[in-house]
Amino acid sequence: MKEVRNMSPEKTREIKISIPEEFFFIFFPEKTVDHLINAKKEVLLALRSVIDYKIESLEKRGEKKSAKGKKIKIE
Repeated sequence: MKEVRNMSPEKTREIKISIPEEFFFIFFPEKTVDHLINAKKEVLLALRSVIDYKIESLEKRGEKKSAKGKKIKIE
């Protein structure tokens, strides 16, 4: 059996193949297409939850700053 070695980033390449969803049915069984479409939806929902969390944390940070009040110098 051949030993698998970690390749350096300089020797690796990423290959991306884009296939319109309409053509999925030509290459993959219907059940596979359904899983891929659901997986795509789940990734988008995960990203939405990260964005919602970040928005909430920014809003809470703004509430904390405004709740402190302002210092007024009295002469």
